[in-house]
Amino acid sequence: MSIGAIMVLSAGTSLKGDNQFSALFIRHLAMIMLGFFALLLALLIPLEKWQDNIYWLLLLAIFLMILVLFPGIGVAVKGAKRWINTPFGVRLQPSFICKLVLIMFMASSLSKKTPEKLTSFKKGVLPYIIIIFILGLLFMGEPDFGGFFVVLTISFLMLIIGGTPFRYWFTMISGLMIPGLIYLANSQSYRAARIKAFLDIWRHQEGASYQIVQSLYSFAAGGITGMGIGMGRQKISFLPEAHTDFIFAVVGEEMGFVGCLTVLTAFLFITIRGLIISIKLCDKNNYFALLACGITLFISLEAVINMLVTLSLAPPKGLPLPFVSYGGTATICYMFAVGLLLNLSRRAED
Repeated sequence: MSIGAIMVLSAGTSLKGDNQFSALFIRHLAMIMLGFFALLLALLIPLEKWQDNIYWLLLLAIFLMILVLFPGIGVAVKGAKRWINTPFGVRLQPSFICKLVLIMFMASSLSKKTPEKLTSFKKGVLPYIIIIFILGLLFMGEPDFGGFFVVLTISFLMLIIGGTPFRYWFTMISGLMIPGLIYLANSQSYRAARIKAFLDIWRHQEGASYQIVQSLYSFAAGGITGMGIGMGRQKISFLPEAHTDFIFAVVGEEMGFVGCLTVLTAFLFITIRGLIISIKLCDKNNYFALLACGITLFISLEAVINMLVTLSLAPPKGLPLPFVSYGGTATICYMFAVGLLLNLSRRAED
């Protein structure tokens, strides 16, 4: 979070006008403060309370996702309608809330099913397919292809870990999911253009792959130790979205390979600790174990995808770098997730 705040402060200098720059940084600090409040909330509230009310939370998350699609309520930015204006002057992004609630729901639901139900397609697989399908429609209605990909991947992994037979999911992936993702990727011209640009970034460096090329220039300029905090040049009129989706490129330019390795090591630490917590809880409480695993996957997967995109190792997805990128709802949700992990860690040691 500290590295993120410094990088947002540095990347914000690319914005025109001192007022816009200072307002951006102040908002980011405010979101971090709200995030710490969310962390404490998740740490102090008994985990059983979330499980007892999980169906209401899931309905609320779906309701918020539906609200985004209504004219006059949902806020569109650069063609994507993913936000809701609140009376407090802060935009709410329901998709992040939905991801987190879905993980909590799946952990709760899978932990309650007997082995016989888990091996039954009708009782152990079909209900989750229906929920994922409904959420998929809502995500693609925004559209948020990257968010849906994360939901799909985490859901699949949690269902396999939870005990549902792999043969069902192998059939679903090969027969429906892969063709479906290919169709969605080609159903909109901008998605197809992104994929073509990803396959040959230098050919499209003045168009669809402009951001990726500028990101690579940032990493190249940073070298081993970086140009120094605040000294990066790519963020100034060259690298779009430097304070959000491409903040890792700013880290690479200003802190170099050493800074990137530091961020990567921090995420690796979170991933290892989260998996250790999950393993420790396996014999104590299946719900807790699945929840720890799901939260760890949520943070780790979004971090990996963001870093791969900035390094041109994956097509652009529009996902922030957890704890580092500028953000509102995302920052609060990531901190809430860490609070749950800390709560689970405490239960693992009991």
